[in-house]
Amino acid sequence: MNGILILSHLSTDFTNAVIGTGIPTVLIDHHHPAIHADCILTNNRFSACETVRHLCDLGHRSIGYIGNIDFSPSYYERLEGFRLALRDMGVEAHPQWVVTDAVEQADYVMETLKGMSAQPTAWFCVNDGLGFLVNSTLHQLGFQVPDDVSVCSFDNGQSRLATPMTTTMAVDLNLFGRKAVEQLFWRMEHKDEPFTELLLPTKIIVRESTAPPRN
Repeated sequence: MNGILILSHLSTDFTNAVIGTGIPTVLIDHHHPAIHADCILTNNRFSACETVRHLCDLGHRSIGYIGNIDFSPSYYERLEGFRLALRDMGVEAHPQWVVTDAVEQADYVMETLKGMSAQPTAWFCVNDGLGFLVNSTLHQLGFQVPDDVSVCSFDNGQSRLATPMTTTMAVDLNLFGRKAVEQLFWRMEHKDEPFTELLLPTKIIVRESTAPPRN
């Protein structure tokens, strides 16, 4: 075997065991301080920041975040991007609307949103799965998207399945694959060079789920 590509969220111990074989290895969409390898990553912080700035530009100032920061460093980085955007806009994040331990299940999202005394005017969801569930749950609770609450998410996967279709930050999977293979071939020829992390850009796709808040 000449090289290995590791996709997404395998355990740190397993990943380090693979790297320990000495076979050139490149990680795709995952990194960790305890893992020393080349990584091809989404620019999560700045991409999340851009998504939240889209909401701010529409006039939203009450914006929530929902994700699970323990699941992946990417989701923690998206929380940092969320906070960065709000800080740049001079907006305070309401603690009740910052959900960092979310479970991607309908019952969990229903209980979480139902238990809030009020809804923000917009939600930033850490991925399209949660975006779909938040959209659906808001409808079940009697809110209209985007008339009452706007919803945006990340990945451009399930975002087209929601009604209305969800504004999302699109990840270019073809670019991911191409850059990962290029980096692996380079690493096979330069085994002693320092490890690098490559941050790939994203593109916001504005759809019907985001609109200015009601006055």
